[in-house]
Amino acid sequence: MNRNKMRGWLLVLPALIALGVGYLLPLAIALYKSLFAGMSTDFVGLENYADLFRNYAFGLAAKNLLRLWCIAIPLNLVLGVLLAVLCVEAAGPRLRLAFFFPGILPAACVVMVAAEGVSLLGWEDTWTFEAESAWVWLAIVLWKTLGYTVLICAAFFESIPAEVTDAAQLDGAGFWQCLLRVRLPLIGRGLVLSAILVVFNGYRCFREAYLIGGEHPHEELYSLQHFLQNNFANMNYARLEAASILVVAAVLAAGLAILGIWKRYHGRTGHADK
Repeated sequence: MNRNKMRGWLLVLPALIALGVGYLLPLAIALYKSLFAGMSTDFVGLENYADLFRNYAFGLAAKNLLRLWCIAIPLNLVLGVLLAVLCVEAAGPRLRLAFFFPGILPAACVVMVAAEGVSLLGWEDTWTFEAESAWVWLAIVLWKTLGYTVLICAAFFESIPAEVTDAAQLDGAGFWQCLLRVRLPLIGRGLVLSAILVVFNGYRCFREAYLIGGEHPHEELYSLQHFLQNNFANMNYARLEAASILVVAAVLAAGLAILGIWKRYHGRTGHADK
């Protein structure tokens, strides 16, 4: 190993140690303890995982998360691409920073804005923040993650050489044809990164859901974080550890699935995407 590689590994070493101690080691401990019954030393194998799949609350939380992903990811990508085109073609860099601002707002501020919006629209008598709160949660996810998509897509759009789009326009391609057939395939990596961020941020919006619905919200707002929090409060650690392992596996699987879909599309179309 040469000196440059040695320096590189030395620079990365603190991050690797932090990753191992802060994430991988606790995950390994949770995986080990999830194979035992409660706090005892009775080995039960995969019984805790089987119990999770029979649990109604866990199934409800998983269904809500999948539904959130299926709605939020397409909407976020479509809106993000359109707004990124607007920023690049007309509005300039200041507007894209404005879309990024909601992502750094505290959860309490976001929920307060949603509640004030309901009040300003005069929906207090019809809005219950129970069944409808699921749509507020979806709006929060879109609002908080939209800025990332706009920034990423705008940066990728600006990296496309002007000669590429000019050649397409000379061949008779209109604005939408140029966008759909030329520019979008060239920003595939940006779209994949944006989708993965939506997946992770959709899972992390527990604070907003908790402030809207409390510990036991309406079923449409019940999330995996509610399930984990309630099991922790009830000291059901075996179920909590098994659920944590499944959540990590599900989020990683969703990210890998998005990467796999993009690689398959990339290989079929033959785009260089460099």
